[in-house]
Amino acid sequence: MKRLGAILHIMDNLLIVRADSTLEHSFLRENLLVVTKRMKRLGKIKEIFGPVNAPYISIRMLKDINASEIKGLKNERVYLQ
Repeated sequence: MKRLGAILHIMDNLLIVRADSTLEHSFLRENLLVVTKRMKRLGKIKEIFGPVNAPYISIRMLKDINASEIKGLKNERVYLQ
């Protein structure tokens, strides 16, 4: 499990994450599974954008996550499985 970064924004069906400075950016690619610290599956990487040394990552959330769980995700660290 590798630390991806912290959730900055939550929009509709997307999470926006700022990549952690310790993350090896060459490892990032689309469709990697993203989980919480407790191994709850959140979704998959949709797009990587922004500056190369500190990119942003959009994550398409899975359909089984309910609205109450989504509200508690802001500023939470997420990980690659």
